[in-house]
Amino acid sequence: MLRKPWLHFLLLGMMLFVGGQWLFPEPKPILGPPNPERLSAMVDNYTRFAPDGVSPALFERFIDTELRDELLFREALKRDLHHRDAVVEQRIIRNMRFLDANAASDRELVEQGYALRLHLTDEVIRRRLVQIMEGLIVATRPNPAPSTEAVAARYEQELDRWREPARYTFSHVFLSTDRVAEMPALISQIDAENLSPDAARLLGAPFLSGYAFRRQSGEQMTRVFGAEFAEQVRMTEVLADAWIGPVSSVFGQHYIYIEAFEPSRTLALEEVSVRIERDLVREEEEQAVVDWVEASMASYEVRRS
Repeated sequence: MLRKPWLHFLLLGMMLFVGGQWLFPEPKPILGPPNPERLSAMVDNYTRFAPDGVSPALFERFIDTELRDELLFREALKRDLHHRDAVVEQRIIRNMRFLDANAASDRELVEQGYALRLHLTDEVIRRRLVQIMEGLIVATRPNPAPSTEAVAARYEQELDRWREPARYTFSHVFLSTDRVAEMPALISQIDAENLSPDAARLLGAPFLSGYAFRRQSGEQMTRVFGAEFAEQVRMTEVLADAWIGPVSSVFGQHYIYIEAFEPSRTLALEEVSVRIERDLVREEEEQAVVDWVEASMASYEVRRS
């Protein structure tokens, strides 16, 4: 057999083919460069709330995000996910009706929209397919529930997060700034007649935000009454079923009836375990997408600019 010329040619051809594949591999598909319009939109949205502008490091993160989303979008198209989603179809129908309000049926509009490649240029569809692809990655990865040990460890790491502030349940009698001189007499009448909060309220002025507040933290009181009010309440020795004040606010003065007081405490593990489990699951899902993207990027020639 080794003396057969055709066998020599066959072996030589196979060697040349394998060698060519090794020396000249098929080029990778190109990913990037990032879409400049989307990058510009990211920068504009950020600088709207951060007047100092976008740092070079942050801009690189924007590029990473755009490349990541482009990869997920392409992979979703490869799997024909746009043909299986009702939201995508409704978006195409909406766009087609805008272009041609006299089209006969939704099915015809969808077919025409795909023919016009609307699914490749619509930003809403793009974001939808990225989300679907993320969900597919998560759904196809093993994702066991967090163990009790992991939940307990996270609880210990984040004890400060589970610190519950002191909370106050109270009613108040209000006098505006131009009537604060009447407050001593008002307090004397309430104390002398042992008035209930509802009865005492009739002696004061109207207050736009209301008169009864339940389980208010210092931050919540600050939003309604101002920082001075919250600080005075916090610094006052508080007893349930007792009046305190007068307490000043940005609006005037208040005589406050404390109905209940809950001192600051750290929530117990059993009170927050469900929230911790939810956080851990979400982090695992996010990491699964990150790992998948990193692995898939290796099959592309990535161009950042």
